[in-house]
Amino acid sequence: MPLPDNFSPVEHFQDTIKRTYNREVREWFSDLDPDELGIETPRASLRTACTHQEDDSLPVTLGRMQFFDMVVARKFSSLGGEDEKSPPYSLNRRGKPVIKLYFTEDYDDVEIGYQRVKGQISFRLMSQTVEGLTNAEAIQYGNRIKTAFGSAGGFIWQKGKILASYADWEKGYQLQLLVRTEAEAKRVIEQVLDIQQHSPDWEYLSYKVADSPSQAYPTIPPTQIILGKSRRLARRRPTANVRFKTALLFVPGLASPIALYDRSGAYPEALVPL
Repeated sequence: MPLPDNFSPVEHFQDTIKRTYNREVREWFSDLDPDELGIETPRASLRTACTHQEDDSLPVTLGRMQFFDMVVARKFSSLGGEDEKSPPYSLNRRGKPVIKLYFTEDYDDVEIGYQRVKGQISFRLMSQTVEGLTNAEAIQYGNRIKTAFGSAGGFIWQKGKILASYADWEKGYQLQLLVRTEAEAKRVIEQVLDIQQHSPDWEYLSYKVADSPSQAYPTIPPTQIILGKSRRLARRRPTANVRFKTALLFVPGLASPIALYDRSGAYPEALVPL
């Protein structure tokens, strides 16, 4: 199929960067608030410097990508002082397998006029390598996920407006959870860590709460004139119960993920059956 007449290689390249590269930046800095860029801390400033923006020129885009590679490859303790909770940038995280857990709101709970609320939790298997991970070990992870998240109709994560961050880089965790209570954050984190038989260290857990959550993240979002019509804006941090449905294993080098366990019926080939 030929390229369209108005095709711009530069715009296409930058759009692709925004979809793929920015996702990797968000994951690396997932202990920070995903909704807001800032420069209030050295780490927040690094994230802002690495993130591709809509109005970036091509040289700026390339500079951000090169700088992000430097951030990942080197220790930047000189930028803001060494912190015992600062991520060890020298860790080889990129080549580690990743498990992603997917959650979706039940159809019966979806409010009229809104889309289903979804959730995702991911972590890296820092004790594994691409070459060393065996099928038997993958099945073992799937069985643990089935035990922790598949029973009683599927584990329910009570999403809310509090941002809970659990960052233990050496064990592969950069969890960001929107929850209603601190107790709910700990409950979900404990279940996730059970998959690798890890015990939580609550020193790695922090919270961020807006001064006025109902105003910052209203239950009913405001309207705005878009394309000549008054349209309801998308909800931010909606309060909803999302139910576990699928666990996928992403192994660097494989074109498609491996389904470990699935309750949705979308992956009949999952390693662990219902």
